[in-house]
Amino acid sequence: MNTHDFATKAAAVKQRIRERGLALGFDKIGFARADLPDEAPRLSEWLEHGHHGEMHWMLKEPPRRTDASRSHPGTKTVICCALNYFQGEAETHPAEKGVISAYAGGEDYHRVLGRKLEALATYIRDGFDVATKTYVDTGPLLEKSFAARAGLGWLGKHSNLLSRKGSSWFFLGEILVCLELPPDPPERDHCGSCSRCMTACPTEAIVQPYVVDSRLCISYLTIELRGFIPRELRPLIGRRIYGCDDCQDVCPWNRFAKKSEEAAFFPREPLASMDLITMLRMSRDQFLQATRASAIRRARYAGFLRNVAVALGNSGDRRVVSALVDALDHPEPLVRGHAAWALGRLGQPKAREPLQRRLAAEEVEEVKEEIRWALDSLLQQFS
Repeated sequence: MNTHDFATKAAAVKQRIRERGLALGFDKIGFARADLPDEAPRLSEWLEHGHHGEMHWMLKEPPRRTDASRSHPGTKTVICCALNYFQGEAETHPAEKGVISAYAGGEDYHRVLGRKLEALATYIRDGFDVATKTYVDTGPLLEKSFAARAGLGWLGKHSNLLSRKGSSWFFLGEILVCLELPPDPPERDHCGSCSRCMTACPTEAIVQPYVVDSRLCISYLTIELRGFIPRELRPLIGRRIYGCDDCQDVCPWNRFAKKSEEAAFFPREPLASMDLITMLRMSRDQFLQATRASAIRRARYAGFLRNVAVALGNSGDRRVVSALVDALDHPEPLVRGHAAWALGRLGQPKAREPLQRRLAAEEVEEVKEEIRWALDSLLQQFS
């Protein structure tokens, strides 16, 4: 087969795959080569600065993140698929409610995209007799960088993928294919001089254009971080209990977003209606029931209630004191410690005695430190 014939056949194969992917419900399909050599130095620098925080898996074999063939030998092409999850303009949440990132309100995106990706991968395997492997934020790939190289958009200054046709409200998934297909042309950067995302970030986690320090990012703090949230960052989290959308909410390109028609992403009960106090009182079994098939399980039981305690401390509502006092006896140290902090932040004198009682019984030093801080805070406010 001569070069012209091969190119014609490859283009036809791409078109068939793209049409099938769109028919399955994906909003965008793009094709990229299996390696991103230009991204390796940037990744290395990001890791050297410690911007990955406690996500230690990022340190494991970094070359695999820029070369898909290292994870799936024989891979020649990465097919990048995007699915819109936009839920409409951000709503004003009542004071008694927590704020959950738009992507996490419905069914776990890993499951939704996984089904669609596997259907497309099956079509490719059966139709073209090639090996495939699928990832939905589950493999060692710089998926946003691959998606940008595949022409689905460009990486904005907040490091999310942006598109002029559809915003940044996309989930991404990949199919690694052992078949060489011509890559799509990448889209150029259209951020220009805009820095709204950087200005809007509550914790200033976008430390320079296109660079996010995870250790400051509210999404990292409320989802990936397993321990105590740094005390100086807690007031900046507000009532966000899972993730943060601020950098996307202010992006001018997102005014072109269209609401997702994927019913699986619509907010689900009971969490959609649950107030913070009810959440804080959930048992482990109740949490597992409420988060069935939800991405929120990523935070785990103790981590999620930790976030809820912080949100209650930031609520300014002193009617929540009794729920936080009860949480001082929670079996999870992470919850006890953040409940103590919340009581100190709220500044209710009647919390002093319960805090002193808990301090006398507490055995975990980190929790003791939080209780001492809370007591000192109350002393300063009411001395």
